Amino acid sequence: MFRNVLQRDAWASRLYPKFLSPKGVRAYSTPSNATGADLTKPASGAVSLDDFVPPVEAMKPTHGVHVATLQLKSYNAKMFDLDFFADFAVRAANAFKVPSGGIASLPIRTSLWTVPRGPFVHKKSQENFWRRTHRRSIKLYDASDATVDRLLQYLRMHEMPGVASKVSLFRRYPLGIMKQIENTDATKTQSEQSVREMADEILRLYEVENS
Repeated sequence: MFRNVLQRDAWASRLYPKFLSPKGVRAYSTPSNATGADLTKPASGAVSLDDFVPPVEAMKPTHGVHVATLQLKSYNAKMFDLDFFADFAVRAANAFKVPSGGIASLPIRTSLWTVPRGPFVHKKSQENFWRRTHRRSIKLYDASDATVDRLLQYLRMHEMPGVASKVSLFRRYPLGIMKQIENTDATKTQSEQSVREMADEILRLYEVENS
């Protein structure tokens, strides 16, 4: 969706000029390694999503039929990109008339690795690395399969760098679908058998002509 932070800030300033905080944009656009800030703690000038856009209210489900679950994850400690794209996904669902349960924050997943610092002199020394995965979940309700597919295709077209997505779909089929599948498999088996018989007949005729 955006190639860098400056492109995203320019897009947000054009779309939501009165909700944009220039001071917050400069604070977020400043690299953390240049200021020496700790990525594990929120920065004092960190940007909140409310500085850009007003809070969005998801459409309420009418029947409560769960059709899909969208999971988003990001490794960015400031979590602005993650919340921004989650808000964008809810607004897109509202535009497609797909009710959702809003944005739910999932527990942070921490991964730890311990590796040797190096061979020879530093062989006994070890170094620790860790990574924190921030996640969001959005449940979709009361929509047809075609509408959900169009919504997911739209989100893939506007996906944001640094934010990974995973979708769990729940499809519902009418009664008797297994009989249809069995009939299809039987028809496929019969067609394969007829092809084998035709191939054997061609080989037999070829051998007769060459004998």
